[in-house]
Amino acid sequence: MEKIERLRKNEQFRRVFKSGKAFVGNKIVVYALENALSYSRVGITVSRKLGGAVERNQLKRIVREAWRAHEGELRKGFDLVLAPRMKAKTASFREISCELQQLLVKGNIIEIVARDGEKSDTAQEGKG
Repeated sequence: MEKIERLRKNEQFRRVFKSGKAFVGNKIVVYALENALSYSRVGITVSRKLGGAVERNQLKRIVREAWRAHEGELRKGFDLVLAPRMKAKTASFREISCELQQLLVKGNIIEIVARDGEKSDTAQEGKG
């Protein structure tokens, strides 16, 4: 995740929370708002309710890695805020990553690519 691809300022986070859509899972919430840029930006926020600084930073690292696993599938032009929930504390990386992918698909933020390199939507239509 390059510096330009990050949400950094409180104003940027507030805009996504206020005007964006929330996709809620058991372990993580994804807030998404379309932007007018040719790239997408992401921010990660962890509530103090989830523990001390060490625990919060550990959760941020796990969520950041889960994000990195799906970053290549991302459609351009979104501001995203990823917010882990209480159940993320006891969840494995794999569980968080799978739920993140499901929420990104639900929000039409990523495109699933079939193993042969075609997008899954077009791959199904082309076989008829």
